[in-house]
Parts: sequence; structure tokens; C-alpha cells
Amino acid sequence: MPVEHETPARAPWRAVAWTNLAAQWIGGGALILMMGVTVADVVLRNLFSIVVPGSMEMNGLLMTLVALSTLGAVELARGHIRVDMLLQLMPAHARLPTIGGGLLLTLGAVTITASEILKETSLLIEDSIVTGVLKVPEWPFALIAAIFMLLFAVTLLVNLIATLKDVGALRKPQAVIIGLAWLLAAAAIFCLILFPQALPFDMPREMRGALCIALCFILIFLGVHVAAAMAITALIGISLLIGANASLTSLGTTALDVVGDQTWSVIPLFTWMGLIVVASGFAEDLYRAAYRWIGHLPGGLASASTVSCAGLSSIVGDTLSGVYAMGSIALPQMKSYGYDMKLATASIACAATIGVMIPPSLAFIVYGMITEVSIGKLFMAGVLPGILFAVILVLLITVRTWLNPALAPRGEVSSWRERLEASSGVWPVLVLMLLVLGGIYTGIVTPNEAGGIGVAGALLISVLTRRLTWRAFWQSIEQTLRLTAGIILIFLFATAFSRFIAISGLTQQIAGLVAGLKLTPYELIGAILLFYVIIGMFMNALPALVLTVPLFYPLAMSAGFDPVWFGVLVVIMVELGVVTPPIGVNVFAIASMTSDVSMYEIFRGVFPFWIAYFALVLLIIVFPQIALFLPSLM
Repeated sequence: MPVEHETPARAPWRAVAWTNLAAQWIGGGALILMMGVTVADVVLRNLFSIVVPGSMEMNGLLMTLVALSTLGAVELARGHIRVDMLLQLMPAHARLPTIGGGLLLTLGAVTITASEILKETSLLIEDSIVTGVLKVPEWPFALIAAIFMLLFAVTLLVNLIATLKDVGALRKPQAVIIGLAWLLAAAAIFCLILFPQALPFDMPREMRGALCIALCFILIFLGVHVAAAMAITALIGISLLIGANASLTSLGTTALDVVGDQTWSVIPLFTWMGLIVVASGFAEDLYRAAYRWIGHLPGGLASASTVSCAGLSSIVGDTLSGVYAMGSIALPQMKSYGYDMKLATASIACAATIGVMIPPSLAFIVYGMITEVSIGKLFMAGVLPGILFAVILVLLITVRTWLNPALAPRGEVSSWRERLEASSGVWPVLVLMLLVLGGIYTGIVTPNEAGGIGVAGALLISVLTRRLTWRAFWQSIEQTLRLTAGIILIFLFATAFSRFIAISGLTQQIAGLVAGLKLTPYELIGAILLFYVIIGMFMNALPALVLTVPLFYPLAMSAGFDPVWFGVLVVIMVELGVVTPPIGVNVFAIASMTSDVSMYEIFRGVFPFWIAYFALVLLIIVFPQIALFLPSLM
């Protein structure tokens, strides 16, 4: 959740805002071109057996622009991912200097990254490095990446100055003291990064790694950007374990490798497709059709929103899109029918999490990128669990409202004609579902190509049905770029963090510790899942995946578990966190859409739905083929 702050000084804020707007136009053009190249390659290859030369290289170069162009714009809106639970509990004289300290550390990490990318750019120029097929020089794209990083740094500086002004306006000595403490801490951290030999005492290698991990979690819970906390940890960790040069160089090469990887194009393409679908009103058509079929059941409106979320999940890869789409449509309906609002809001918050199971799922993409497990197989693995979860939720809602009719009255019974007429309106979703899932399942297209085809299909259908305005079209691009920037920034620094984990040997130490406990494989999986319940209370799904999968994945593999099956369980558990207090982002989102119910009451309403999550996990553990059947047919 963003922290309240004062508006920065107008002149520098406007200058930075206009510069970020220009960068956003560059990113938008690159996104459109990426989609065009992907679609052209798929169509020409499958219809005319013509391969577009260097299409993957081109998408990798364009991905650099797409991934980094809106970093500064996201920062202006204070939209980068962070855990601010403790910040919200602090008084102003502690909160504001802590925010300032976090911005200072983030500014240092981003500035170092930009500097190292510039060094890599210089090497690319000196060595005349070009791409393998198209022979395009790589240095211009590396230079643009450095410029976008520097723009991000300038935006951080503007926000830091604004925060320091807020601290000064408090006129409290406690705020100044806390601010100076953060300044000294930041100076000490960057001193150790650049001069690791300055460590005043000897420390075993294992202790250095463990303390760096502890530092990462401390920074995250103090509200520092999650990406920056991982960057700081990677920098200081590798510096203390190997040396400053290795630490700095690793960050620069990692940054270019990550943002220039065309595999990442799956994120902006699927995100864009989902945003077009929501903007075009297809989610409302889904809800109307679902209501006509099951609205007469006990809790029918809530069940209809659940079924709609399941259908929308086949196009939208994240949970918040489902919350906002279904919340805006279903909440007014349930309120007018006299639903218990705890049930109404909680049902939407939980049903939206189906979006991470049924493909395209950003969580599966993230897991696949970290573990190098096939994203296509992960997508297929989520289909049956997602459908099963929707069925469990509908059954739970139906039983609860049947036992206690006061929670939700029945809706009217629709005629068969009304049902068929409403169902005819969901054809766009069905067509896109067949394009995406059918293409991946049959192997005709890769997940990346399916994303491009999905965007083109969504645009074509929206234009033919006259459901998409130019304004909505550009807004979908803006939102796509901003969501992509936030995700890629985390993975840029998460990759460096993973390298530190590998160098530190912590994974092997944890594996040895677990082996000493002599846990059975299912005791091990139970312990891991319990950990995810706990960490989900304090951390959003994406950071939880990034921080924990590199640690737990090797343990699960050593115990003999299937990597696809394990991924399904992990994704379900991290998504439980988005409806778990005190950090449940879905609850915050749904609470922002209604003034009739507090977040406390929504969390109370969510607790009965935990039964559905644990029932799903138990079924997948007992019957692994629920997750593995479809991938086994690929």
C-alpha cells in the first residue's frame, strides 16, 4: 500500500514527470512493435512456412525498452512494491525519516546499477558486439537502459527531497535523530559494498551470508523497496564473500541479461491482453451469463462472481484485475439484494485468486523463470486446480448460505432463453481462451507467442465489437508498462540476489539442516507450506515467490517431488497471502471499492474461505494428477 506523502516541489516534479512521459511513449511504441513482430512470426511460420529472421533477438532488444521505460513513472506514483505494515504503525516522526532512509538506499542501489550498465555499454562499443542474426549493435539499447535507470534515480531523488522537506516540517528532534541514524546506516552499507575489507572484525563465511539474508528481511519490513532490499543484499553479500569488483560487475551484467531476455516478453503481452479484455467490458458479459445460470442458487450472486473470475482468469494473469473487474460489477448487485457484505466482499477477494492458477498466470511465469521449469507445462498444470478451486468456492458459498439464508437471498430464476442469450455474449472470452490455451497445449505457439496472438485477438475483437476507445487503448498500454516495470525490476535484482544465495552456500546449509531433522518427504512439504502461510501474513505474493523459491525449490527436488506439482502448491500458498491479514492486498483493493464494510470485517469474512484453500492443497497432495495430468499429455 502506498504511504501518504506531500506533493514534491512543482518545478522539479513537472520536469521529471514530462521526461518520464516521453520515456513512456518510447516504451509504448516498443510494446506495440513487440506484439507485431510476434504475431507476424507466428502467422508467417504456420501459414506460409516463413520464419521472420531474428524475431527473438528483436523482441529481446525491445524488451529492454518495455521493461525499464516506466520505472520513474511508477516511482512518481510511489507504486513500486514494498511491505509497509510497520510504516503504517509508526508515528509521523519515525515514519517519514524511515521512508527517507529507504529512498536513500534505493537511490544508491539504482545509481550503482546505472553506473555499471554504462560500463557494460562502453565494453559493448569497444568490442563492437552485435546480435547473432540481425547483426544489430547492442550498445544503443544498453545505453537506453542506463538512461532509463538514471531517470529512475532522478525520480527517487525528487521523492527523497520531498520526504526530507516533510521531515523538516515536523520540527521534531526525534525525526532528525532517526534520519541521521538512517544516513549512518546507509553510509556503512555502501562503505562495505565498495570496501569490504573495512569490516572491522573477522567473520566466518556462513555468518556473513546469514547476516546478509537477515539484512534483506529487515530492510523489506522497514518499508524499503523489495527490489532495492534484494539489490543491497546482493551487493554487500557478494562483496563480503568475493570482492567489490565481482559484486559491482555482477549487478551490471545481470541487469542487461535480465531486461534483454526475450522470454520476459510473456509478462507485458499477457498483461496487456488482460487489460484490453477488462477495458472492453467482456468481464461484465461473463458475469451476466454466470448469473443467468446459477443466480437462483443460495448465494447465487457470489457464486456467479466466482465463476466469472474463473472465466476471466483464462485471460487475466493476476488477481487485482479480477478484484477490480468483478468488484465494480458484482458488489453493487449484491448490496442491492441485501447480501451480508462480509460474504460479498470476501467472496470476490478469494475468487480473484483463481487468476494465478488458470493460465496465463504471472505467478507461474515467475516460478518458471526462477526454476527454469517449462512455463507451458506450468500453465497447463494450473487449469484443473483452478477449475476445482472455483467448484469448491461455489460449493462453500452455496452450503453456507443454505445453512444461513440471512447471509444471501436467492436471485430470480432465469428462463432458458435468457440463459442462452446471455451465454452468446461470452464468445470473445472463449475465442481468446482457445487461441491462448489451445495454442500452448498443441505446441503450435510458445507462451510468449501465445501472449502476442492473444493481444492481437483481443484488439481485433474489441475493435470489431466497438468496445475499445482510443483513450482506453492507450491507458491499457500505460498500465501494462507500469505493471511490467515493477515486476521486471524485482526480477532484475532478484537474479543478482539468487547469485548471492548460490555463492553463499546457504541452500546447501539449509538442505543439510533439514536432512539432519530426518523429515519424511510429506513432513518436509508440510513444513514448507506452513512457512508460506506465515510469510504470507507479512509479504505479498510476488516478493514471497522471489525470496523463497530459490531456497525451497532445491529441497523439494532433493525430496523427489515433481517440479511442476511443487510449483502449483507454492503458487496456491503464496496467493493465500493476498487474502491473509495484515498485508492481504486483495482485501485492501476490495475495501477501497466500498465504504460499507471495514477491512477488519472483510478479513473476518475471508476466514471461512480458508477451508477452500486447504481443501484444494490437500486434494492436490493426495491426488497429484490433478496438477500433472494435462502437462503429461504435452
